Amino acid sequence: MALPDKQVGKNKHFIQSTRHALDGLKVFFVDENNFKREFLSATLVIVAGVVLQVSAFSWFVLVLAILLVFLGELLNTIVENVVDFIVGDQYDARAKKIKDMSAGAVLIVSLIAVVAGIYVFGPPLLALFRSW
Repeated sequence: MALPDKQVGKNKHFIQSTRHALDGLKVFFVDENNFKREFLSATLVIVAGVVLQVSAFSWFVLVLAILLVFLGELLNTIVENVVDFIVGDQYDARAKKIKDMSAGAVLIVSLIAVVAGIYVFGPPLLALFRSW
């Protein structure tokens, strides 16, 4: 039976749902080292976009790529936590396969972000290097 201060039912209001979502993102940011590195990378990408004065469409591409990587890492973390919850401290080849595939999805999303970065930053960086 749940404790009186622990919610077990559905959220009744949007604000309550939003608060829980933000709590989840806070845990994700604090606990996940990969996300911290991705957040640092995203910050560097944003700084590069400002310095290179990329177009509005390029900002759209960069923001989508950044959010896609964040989403991929969040989903990977969810999968890992669910698998760990189910198998506990036991080794299970199926659990490893699931977690490896989930990590592979993050790798693919990261490659998409790299392609987006080359699309956005390639031309201005080439122009900058040619001007030297």
